Amino acid sequence: FIFVANIESKDPQQIISGNEKVVRPRLADAEFFFNTDRKKRLEDNLPRLQTVLFQQQLGTLRDKTDRIQALAGWIAEQIGADVNHATRAGLLSKCDLMTNMVFEFTDTQGVMGMHYARHDGEAEDVAVALNEQYQPRFAGDDLPSNPVACALAIADKMDTLAGIFGIGQHPKGDKDPFALRRAALGVLRIIVEKNLNLDLQTLTEEAVRLYGDKLTNANVVDDVID
Repeated sequence: FIFVANIESKDPQQIISGNEKVVRPRLADAEFFFNTDRKKRLEDNLPRLQTVLFQQQLGTLRDKTDRIQALAGWIAEQIGADVNHATRAGLLSKCDLMTNMVFEFTDTQGVMGMHYARHDGEAEDVAVALNEQYQPRFAGDDLPSNPVACALAIADKMDTLAGIFGIGQHPKGDKDPFALRRAALGVLRIIVEKNLNLDLQTLTEEAVRLYGDKLTNANVVDDVID
């Protein structure tokens, strides 16, 4: 590992030793979590998603997973991606949130899903999609690199947009707790820059349909598109 000190020390070894005492145990923890997580398949974490709320009115992370799985498959069919791989990626998309590694090191979500999926022998485009589902994370960030990852990334973002707009929780001013603006811009960037043959109206209607009767905003499709 590497660290940077912003002072010129008379005793550099003391700084080195101090940082080693902090960093080495964390690396040892990470190794333990990594090895422990790999003792079971990523898919084995699915039941635990039922215990975590996505949003009180919209259900659990397992409910969200089921919607993402269906929507990713639908999107894949529209854009000519592998439907089986897209639905598989959707099924596994949130499983790494239940792993020891991601619980302890939250910034590794997606990345660990990719590594655990590879360890389990999942298709490479499925594994990559698990990491790239959150892209683009910010303006100028890379877009998903393959069609399956594009389908999953759009599905994840559209599910959030449809759900939160569908219960009337629009972003107001600088308050956007579900990062809806970023999600909307991400969907548009992927569709436009990847030149995907995907109709935004139909996409939104499909995302809304998958919620069944959970949504209370009758104008949700128009609100999302606007």
